[in-house]
Amino acid sequence: MRTPPPWLVDEPWTDTDFGVIKSGKEAQVNLVERTNGDGETCLLARKRYLPREVKTKGQLDAMGVQRASTFVNDARYREGRSFRKSRDRRAVERFSAYCKQLMQDRWTGQEHQVMSQLWDAGMAVPYPIAYADDVFDMQYIGDGDQAAPQLHAARLDKTELASAFDQLVHGLRRLTGEGLVHGDLSVYNLLWWNNELWFIDFPQTIDLAANLQGLDFLHRDVVNVCTWFNRKGHTVDPDELFAELLSHT
Repeated sequence: MRTPPPWLVDEPWTDTDFGVIKSGKEAQVNLVERTNGDGETCLLARKRYLPREVKTKGQLDAMGVQRASTFVNDARYREGRSFRKSRDRRAVERFSAYCKQLMQDRWTGQEHQVMSQLWDAGMAVPYPIAYADDVFDMQYIGDGDQAAPQLHAARLDKTELASAFDQLVHGLRRLTGEGLVHGDLSVYNLLWWNNELWFIDFPQTIDLAANLQGLDFLHRDVVNVCTWFNRKGHTVDPDELFAELLSHT
């Protein structure tokens, strides 16, 4: 779906939610079917960011989520992001209740912005459709029977492993070429579908130049994924890949 149909983002359309297909530490993803006025349909992935404060079950049900966020240590990812209003800066420094909402809104907008940038750069990411408040609609990777499996759960033979690693390197080159670091890359936020590797989950993406820990995050990402490939029998050198990626920044 490199060129999405115009009606995907332009109303009128009707959405039918089929429930949760994935739940992580900061968001859950639901499968949604969108139908336009002519009866055409398309499956979407609707990412709903989990509330930062612990809620009662009744409150969570009303918000359409199963639990509160368990993500911690936002400060390391926030470094290099600017907040213009003095109230916002003070809230971030104190990590107040207002700050938690501010950061959630910020992460939602950032993920959409980053994925739009990477989509335009030709990287294999789901097409970002639209976002509002704590909801982000994007291209669904999979079919009517199943969602694309995370890489750790995909059953790859030796040829597929080699292809997956080549696609990983290609994607990381695009990512660092845009001056970005995923920040939380692992085989749990890489999808494998129809012999293609897809990158997902970008709310914590880091500006490689602005964040003083950017290189540390990049090295950690590389080591995380290379460790898995080595364990699967596809021998790779994480430090060699790290050095190569630095040449693309």
